[in-house]
Amino acid sequence: MQLSKFSDYAVRILMHLAVADKHILTTRQIANIHGAKYNHLAKVTQWLVREGYVVSMRGRAGGLKLAKDTKEINVGSVLRDLESQSELVECMRADGGSCIFSPLCPLTTALKVAQTAFFDSLCQLTLKDLTNENHPIGHLLSRLNDDVA
Repeated sequence: MQLSKFSDYAVRILMHLAVADKHILTTRQIANIHGAKYNHLAKVTQWLVREGYVVSMRGRAGGLKLAKDTKEINVGSVLRDLESQSELVECMRADGGSCIFSPLCPLTTALKVAQTAFFDSLCQLTLKDLTNENHPIGHLLSRLNDDVA
């Protein structure tokens, strides 16, 4: 299974915001850290705001911050919400796609089971688990955030 770039950036943004308690970060700052296109990250942050994971503050001192505690943001749920718009293979679409094997194919069932297991394993993680300050990634994120602030 491969996550979309959109999902990848959504988790990265959440991770940055999780350790940014003393900073308000902007989409542009996070885009610069990752060498990503601002317009693409803006779409990701808009989705995160719309879904209630992030709060966006306007104005000169504006930026982004988490809308929930890191223990309340389940990584698997975020990714499942993001990736539910696309199927692993065409035959997993609600209409079965155009594959003539769709009604009888055992691979479709196996892929659905695998996809469910994938997301279920990620549901064991919260944003706090990913950004624990005792873990080296927490230190790296803090340093990156400090460099752009």
